[in-house]
Amino acid sequence: MTKCAIVLLASLLLTSCDIRLDLADTPPASPTGPTITNTNTNTSTNNNDRSDTAPPSADGSGSGTGAPGVALPLPAYGEGVTRDVAAANPALLANSCQETTGEMAWRFLDLVISTLRARDQRWGYLCKDATCHAIARDIVAYRASTDVTGIWIVDVIGNHCPGPTDPPPAVRWGVLAFETARPWTAARQ
Repeated sequence: MTKCAIVLLASLLLTSCDIRLDLADTPPASPTGPTITNTNTNTSTNNNDRSDTAPPSADGSGSGTGAPGVALPLPAYGEGVTRDVAAANPALLANSCQETTGEMAWRFLDLVISTLRARDQRWGYLCKDATCHAIARDIVAYRASTDVTGIWIVDVIGNHCPGPTDPPPAVRWGVLAFETARPWTAARQ
């Protein structure tokens, strides 16, 4: 590779990160290649990783209160409950698109959340705005902190509102990143 190609490649790399390559005319000090200096600084203030979460309650429900600033883990039973509700109510899942079915489409998500809440009152709906006027249509939320923020978000309906050639909706247990800003609500109305 020519020096021009290396400089071009290095400049392309530098446009997306803070890595500096020493591409001087002198040979590198070691036979392994150019010196790489990482000047990237981690500015993340998120301290809600799994290593500092409170354990679930003694019955395994995850309904312990949790200490302030400490997130509870997402209960492992959630996916099984969601799949059981879908298996027992396939028509509700098939008609869960609010755009085509209207208000009745909420029945599947409402049933999933009420079934989860029968086990642990921390399950609910994800608010799409600060006032909870808009509710996510295919997502459940698990309040993992002592406040209404600090939630696990799970996309539970895959292929929600499919197009004419798409497969029908199906259960999907897609755990999204831990959310510290958007609120959670126990009821959508």
